[in-house]
Amino acid sequence: MSRSATATATATPVRPAGVPRPARGPARPRLLLVPPLRTGAPRAPFVVLIGTLLTAGLAGLLFLHTALAEDSFRLHDLKVRSAVLTDREQALEQEVALEASPRRLAARAEAMGMVRSENPAFIRLSDGRVLGRPKAGVAPPPPPASTPTPVEKNSATATNATPTPDVSGSTPASGR
Repeated sequence: MSRSATATATATPVRPAGVPRPARGPARPRLLLVPPLRTGAPRAPFVVLIGTLLTAGLAGLLFLHTALAEDSFRLHDLKVRSAVLTDREQALEQEVALEASPRRLAARAEAMGMVRSENPAFIRLSDGRVLGRPKAGVAPPPPPASTPTPVEKNSATATNATPTPDVSGSTPASGR
């Protein structure tokens, strides 16, 4: 068989001669599409609701961003203040350490009139026993009084505003 004959044979079924054609029954009712009912919400309120939500979301993000930036500036200021206070604390600790040095303490004690003890005694805390024989410290003799030099004498009279009478009865301002 040729191609065209095969195509024709498959397109129309071949009926045996003795088979009757099927009868057509009662006419079926024809189905039609019903237009959909509008049951949804109107568009305008929905669009306004979505716009309001977007605006509120953007305003919230702006507020959060502003608050974070403000906190960032506050944190920077506090870090700077903390660094300044740390530097000041270190300077004060150095000053206290300098003032607590043995040489400074000895100089301040001598300035207050204290004297060094040559024979110190110690107290043992466990039983309260005194170790050694304490001996009172002796102050060194005061330095000899010096006689004022002519420069010191002139500066003392220059600071005195009232003229002092001389033995001869004339005042120093008289010009003699």
